Order: sequence, then C-alpha cells, then structure tokens
Amino acid sequence: MLVSVINDYLKSNRRLVIPSFGAFVVKGGGDIIFSELLKSDDGVLRALLMEQGMSEIETAAAIDRMIFEVRHDLQELGRSFVVDLGTFSRNADGVLVFEKIKPEQVIIPAAAEPAEPTTPVEPVVPVPPVVVVPTPTEPVVRPAAPVRPKQGAHRKVGGGFIMWIAGIVIAGALIALGYGLFCMWNSPDRDLDEQMDAQRIPMIQIPAATAGENGN
Repeated sequence: MLVSVINDYLKSNRRLVIPSFGAFVVKGGGDIIFSELLKSDDGVLRALLMEQGMSEIETAAAIDRMIFEVRHDLQELGRSFVVDLGTFSRNADGVLVFEKIKPEQVIIPAAAEPAEPTTPVEPVVPVPPVVVVPTPTEPVVRPAAPVRPKQGAHRKVGGGFIMWIAGIVIAGALIALGYGLFCMWNSPDRDLDEQMDAQRIPMIQIPAATAGENGN
C-alpha cells in the first residue's frame, strides 16, 4: 500500500517526504530524483496512509519497514530494488541515487502455453533384490582351559579322612575298654574271694546266761 500511495501522490505533486529518510522530488521533465537533505516529517505521507484506513501505529510501522529494507539492501548488496517504485543506489561520492522504474522495465508474465501431450511411460518392473549368501567359515577352535580342582572338593576329602581316623581311634578305645573289663571279671583274685566266701565257717554265738553259770 505504501508504494501505491507514493506513486499516486507524485503523479500530481512535486514532492513527498519520507520521514527520517529523504524526499522524492519531481523535476520539470517528469523525472523523479531522491534527496537525503529533505527528511523532516511534514505529516503528508502519514495523512495519506491514514486516509487509506491505516492506524497511526500501522502507518509508522510501514514507513519504518521500508526504510529498514532499503538501508539493509544498500549495505549488503550495494543497491535496493523496491517493487513498482524503483532502485536506490549510491554513486562514487556516496550520494543516494534513485532511478524510477520505467514502463518497459515492468515484466508482464506471459500466458502459459498449453502443455504438450506426453507419451505414456511404461511402468517400471521392480527387480528383485539380489540376496548375497555369506560363505560359511570354519569356527575358530580355542584350546580348552585347564580344569582347576575345586577348593570344596579338597575340603570334603580332608574332612572325610579326619572322620575316618577318629572312628578308628574310638573303635580301638572301645575294644581296649571291653578287653579290660573282661580281664577284670575273669581275674584269679575274684575266684579266690569266691572260694573263701564259700569255705567261711559261721561263728557260734554263746548265750550270755550260759557264760555266767560256767563262771560260778
């Protein structure tokens, strides 16, 4: 909208100020130049935009956007082209130069030509994928690790040996004890005591009264 407002205004007026940027000036022959000396805001451009239905904030934003884009292109590319308006550039002295777009420079898109009928393309038959079977390789044989005896087996064998010795010692002690008892039971002293008990003469007890009579 901003560009169309500028073009319409310059058709019947000789000058239009872009606030804080410069002014478009129409010369006698109808050529338009741009001057950076005239940049004080006279309120004309803002009023024209607000007449088109834009608010004051939208008007300020549209003007600032145009100024930013032109300055950015000048810094990065050396020139800035504004569609439907013209081209900004700087000459050897660093002065900003404006070249209005000419009617012959406007490119009118040509009408699209009807497309030629195309030959139907035969469908491509998919080729089955090639399956590569890997060559079997012999498994790598690794030497078996030496079998280590388990510590629990040593402990088990040692414990059984100790129990076996203990059993032999206890059995020998029991045999010795039984033999000793047998010898004591069948000893000659025991037979002699039994014979003496059998031959022992019982003692005769004399009544007390008989003893007194014999004393008298």
